[in-house]
Amino acid sequence: MDLTNESQQIVEQEGLVIYPTETAYAIGGKALSEEIIDRVYEAKDRARSKGLTVIVDSLETAEEYAELSDAERALVDEFMPGPLTLVAEKKDKVPDSLNDSFVFRISSSPIARKLSSEKPLIATSANISGERTSYSIDEISDELLEKVDFVLDKGVLPRGPTSTIAEIDEGEVFIHREGPIKQEELEAVLDDRSVHD
Repeated sequence: MDLTNESQQIVEQEGLVIYPTETAYAIGGKALSEEIIDRVYEAKDRARSKGLTVIVDSLETAEEYAELSDAERALVDEFMPGPLTLVAEKKDKVPDSLNDSFVFRISSSPIARKLSSEKPLIATSANISGERTSYSIDEISDELLEKVDFVLDKGVLPRGPTSTIAEIDEGEVFIHREGPIKQEELEAVLDDRSVHD
């Protein structure tokens, strides 16, 4: 069986996997599963006060779980798939334990897109909290590898910054984490399309 298909089956069966994205290796599973959310926090030794981001396969899927404004739709249209993560207002169907908001991106990685084709997929870095970002399986600690159900190894990924995390609040763009896409680029799109809320 193809490794991507095998990992997709494990995700659908409520398993936890390590997989490649367009920026680095991630750990995740079904984002709406309380059990998977708990396992990710425990595996990474991550503080519960730090929410988890997700990958979705399309704008339509994002709108199933988030209340998106015209400005947010414009940024999705312009920069996704790609290394932009957007903080949006979540709908009630999103577990509180996942995040206070719906924090998502559409990945340009075919593997990550396939794994998220059924439901939103948790996409947090495959490392113990506080450790460096992992661009190969060899860089991931044995402690973390032992806590997942499957590892999808696609070799060494290009080293680069992780995604920009941005939020629109009252028409203004706020950057939570600097990444490949800069604040000025986001603001330019909103200005060009005359949307700010």
